[in-house]
Amino acid sequence: MKAPIAIALQTAGLLSALVFLIHSISDVLAVNRLYESQHILIVLLLITLSLWALLEITLLRHLHHIALCPLEVLLGVQLVLVLSRHGHDLLPPTPATESLGSATPEVGEALLFLPIHLVLFLAISKCLINAFAYAERLRASQLRQQMFTLQCTKDALEESEKRYRLMAHNVDDVIWTVDTTGSCTFISPSLQQLSGHDPDELIGRPLSLLCPPESADILLQAMQHGLQQARHGNNIPPFRAELKQKHLDGSLIWTEIMMNGLHRDDGALTGFVGVSRDIRNRKLYELNLRDARDAAEEANLALLSANARLHGLATTDMLTGLANRSHFKEAVSRQMEQSRLHGDRLALLMLDLDNFKTINDRYGHSLGDIILVEMSRLLKASLRKHDLLARWGGDEFILTLPRTNATQALQFADQLRLQCSVHPFPAVRTITLCIGVAELGSDETLRQWLNRADTMLGTAKNAGRNTVKLSI
Repeated sequence: MKAPIAIALQTAGLLSALVFLIHSISDVLAVNRLYESQHILIVLLLITLSLWALLEITLLRHLHHIALCPLEVLLGVQLVLVLSRHGHDLLPPTPATESLGSATPEVGEALLFLPIHLVLFLAISKCLINAFAYAERLRASQLRQQMFTLQCTKDALEESEKRYRLMAHNVDDVIWTVDTTGSCTFISPSLQQLSGHDPDELIGRPLSLLCPPESADILLQAMQHGLQQARHGNNIPPFRAELKQKHLDGSLIWTEIMMNGLHRDDGALTGFVGVSRDIRNRKLYELNLRDARDAAEEANLALLSANARLHGLATTDMLTGLANRSHFKEAVSRQMEQSRLHGDRLALLMLDLDNFKTINDRYGHSLGDIILVEMSRLLKASLRKHDLLARWGGDEFILTLPRTNATQALQFADQLRLQCSVHPFPAVRTITLCIGVAELGSDETLRQWLNRADTMLGTAKNAGRNTVKLSI
């Protein structure tokens, strides 16, 4: 029961007792004609105390909805009895009231009202006792309800703590908390399974002791950053990193750290809570995946290199290193398309070494190969960036001259012939060339173009060697 109800009941009981006592004293004083001049003050006191007691109970009944109607009626009767017996003392004096007031109350009258006041006081006391008993029963019921609620809350808290402790003690991840200095305040038992360390030995010690220096620095920097953010009133961002931890046997373990701030109800930062997860298997998988990727890239590079070699073998003449016949045809077809697309001129030179068969027969094919390689070097040194040179077969070479007309091609061919005639070759000293020159016609096919150049080459050889002929 609330304290105001008990106080109100006690006040009403005390006031009723004072009314009964003062009323009895008033009768004794009146019968013995003592303090007659103060009699009206006693009457006012009786009325005030009776009205006070009635108001206390009335307010209590209306504010707290307690069944106090009998007590309220009895206190009302008490007030009416006081007013009916002594109310004339409060009226202005008249001749009649002066003669009435001067009369001394009979002892019998006082004795008559004494039992009435006593019975009224006892009835009021009985109602007050009943009200107190009801109030105490209500208070006991409320206390039982509060105790039941507290017990339920306690059971819920114990169950919650038991559940979270069960989770913390049985999950593989290590759950930990540290204060603002980085010292451990809690570490779950799974730490022993992860790293072999006893969690109890680390309570009150820095969490960074579990990490090698480089990982410890990262963790401490994250905590310092969180403290700075908290001092400036900012939210602490979650921290996540892959850090190494030290095993009891001295080895290092890869773990994933996830950390957040711990706050009181008022928002003040009290420390950090985090989870350390074993990622050794994931790291091993990533390492194997990286090794496999590196091996695949290495194999791919080897395949590309092999393809390049195969492509070189397919497009390059093995002896001279020049483009071979098939590659030349592909390349010159593209040159023809570009030349016609842009309206450029394109010339073709077909070259043949004079008396090469005689050199092979006299000095052998090894020297013949040396001469072919030297000729290839000499021709390549004379070419421009976009010119195309290839070994056509045997001792024949072929080349194209983009953006070159027939006259310019004839001049270029004659320069090649002169350079070759004065170039010192091994053993034979002098080698000469015959060259057939043809400019690409507007509607000419590759075959037709090649045939014209080959015809001019034959004409040059028939004209006495070391000659250049132009197809007109």
